[in-house]
Parts: sequence; structure tokens; C-alpha cells
Amino acid sequence: MIDRSNLSRRGAMALVLAGVPRILRSSAADPTAPSATPLRLAISETLVADVNINDARAAMQTWIKRMSADMHVTIEIDPKIFSTTDEVVRGIRTGQLDAAALSVVEYRPIGDLFNPHDFLVGSGVSGPDEYLVLVRKSGPFQRLSDLRGGRFSMLKAPKMCVAPAWLATLLDDERLGSTETFFSSISSDSKVSRVVLPVFFQQADACLTSKRGFQTMCELNPQVARSLTVIANSPVMVTCFYAFRKNYPSAERARFIDVHKTLLTTPTGRQLATLFQFDEMNVSDAGCLAPALAILDRAEKPRDRGGQGRKGQPL
Repeated sequence: MIDRSNLSRRGAMALVLAGVPRILRSSAADPTAPSATPLRLAISETLVADVNINDARAAMQTWIKRMSADMHVTIEIDPKIFSTTDEVVRGIRTGQLDAAALSVVEYRPIGDLFNPHDFLVGSGVSGPDEYLVLVRKSGPFQRLSDLRGGRFSMLKAPKMCVAPAWLATLLDDERLGSTETFFSSISSDSKVSRVVLPVFFQQADACLTSKRGFQTMCELNPQVARSLTVIANSPVMVTCFYAFRKNYPSAERARFIDVHKTLLTTPTGRQLATLFQFDEMNVSDAGCLAPALAILDRAEKPRDRGGQGRKGQPL
């Protein structure tokens, strides 16, 4: 069986690499002159969590050098290429960064520092997705409450960053306790096949994966579609994206955005799309993050259960 479960990983890499070509063009009359003001860009290392960091760093360095030479751009980025969450947060807070490729979890505590009108989000394979909880159709687990003491598996990927919070809210809504105490065991894997197939073969009782990953599994193996069923699904969510700091010049933002709108019309853009299996980047506003942010907010609010908090601890 061909395992295409690394599409979410490639989608995250697409989000990263799509920002490299022609990041800034000179506003001077001479189109071959490099931009005098570089875009100070941070790329969160959480977006490449399932990629060999040395390979990813080498690929980014190659593309940056090529774009700098071919398209006369000025890019200012940390030499190690990828930044920790703390570095991204600190850079945006202190005004040392102009833009960042990051997850909604990282964005949430510093959202007020970003321009709310211009977000670059992926579409197609690299675009919004939703989460699913799957069980066997013929098994004894037909509702979430049936899974108490069950064996649970979760997909681990950059775009799954909201999954733990979403699962916590599901258990909260049914007063089932915390994730850690509800299930007898919880495992995780970066490949969809290693998360879904254990349920298919009854080695696990349920799993949490992405809808797109499950659809791919079903296309490759129709028996999976016939044997498994969805007992819970999340809203469609944007979880990884580009955001610009407030007061970053609108003209420079427009240049960055215009490049992405026409990315697939260039040979370089098509090469990136083929290599990393993504379609294009689209412009949205902060509203696209509302479903994910609402789940993160809810997961932090304990419910009153007769003196018990969300995790079963005294309030």
C-alpha cells in the first residue's frame, strides 16, 4: 500500500517554501535592483516538526540563495532558518520581525500584534482541514462514551496542533473527564496509515486523524472506508498560515500577496507545487482563525462538575 500520509507534512513545508520566491521586489524603477528594505521573516520550527530539520534547513537555504540570485530579493532570516515558538513570539513582540509562518496555537497569545486583514493560508492539499474520530462500524464503540478505557491513537502533524484541545472539549461536553484518564492508552504517529490501520485491524479502538488523511486512506484501500465510521468531526479549521505584524507597510504586504496569487503561473512556483504537493496560497482575514481559536479558548475553561475541574481535579 502506498502511504501518502506525509501530505500534511508536505503541506506544512509548502506553506514554508511558498514564502521564499520573490518575497520582496524593489519599488525602484529598476526591476533588477534588490529591495532596500528586507522582509524580516520567521518560520516556526513547529511547521516542520515531522521533517528532518537538517534536510529542511538545507532545502530552505538552497531556495533562498536561488531566489536571491534569480529574482533580486532581499531576505533577512535567521541563519538557522527555523525559529522556536519563543523566538517567534519575542521577535513579533519587540518589532524585530515583519512576518511569520506559524501555527494558530503560537498565534493565539500574540494575535493582537498582527494585522487582522491579510493572512496567507493554503488551499487544496495545504489548505484548511478537519479532524475525525474513527471507530470500526461493527465494533462495540459507537459513541464517544463507549471508549472509556479504550486504546486511542492520534495523528501527529503540524496541522493537528488543535487536535488535543478539540478532543478535550469533546470529553468535556459529555462530562467524561480528561483525555489522560478517560482512555487506557494513547499513542501517536506522524503517518496516517499507522494511526488508522490499527483501528481497522482492531489493534486500537479508535483514532483521531485528519479528514483529508482518512479520505486518502479510503482511496487507496476501499476496505478501510467500508469498515470504519466517523463518530465525531471538528469544524473546518485553518491552523497554519502567514501573518504580518501591525504597521508593516501595506505596499510590501501587497507585493508579497500578489506573488502568491500568481505563484503557479511561474516555472519556479510550479516546481515548488509539484515537489511539495500543494495548490496555491489565498488571502484571508483573522476571521478564518475563529473556529480554531474558539476550540482553544473552550479547552482552557474548566467546567463546574460538582467541585471537579475539567481534568478531574478540585477547583
